[in-house]
Amino acid sequence: MLAQNIHVEQSGCLAVATVVTPLLSLAEGQDIVAELQERIRYSNASLFLLDMTEVEFLDAAFLGMLVQFLQEVQAVRGRIVLANCQANVAFLFKVTRLDSIFTLCDSVEEAKDELQS
Repeated sequence: MLAQNIHVEQSGCLAVATVVTPLLSLAEGQDIVAELQERIRYSNASLFLLDMTEVEFLDAAFLGMLVQFLQEVQAVRGRIVLANCQANVAFLFKVTRLDSIFTLCDSVEEAKDELQS
């Protein structure tokens, strides 16, 4: 299953997921999380880089799904890093204090370095 609102490239255990929708709500989030869960189950992915360049808004339902997905990732000793968050998306992570459990990076390259450290 490949969600229409995400493009995933995987190399080894690293999956780079580019989100290609401006709005991340419950419906879009379910597709994205399902695609990434399949990467854990069938492709041995454990490091996830979410490129959020095109995301202008995300709702609380998506944040909840992302936290649940993080628990699955941590169960396989993995990590999630977010890259290229627009100001309002980064602000939402800060105001909800989710920036303390998700690393936010300014670029994909910086996020890859963070995951490899």
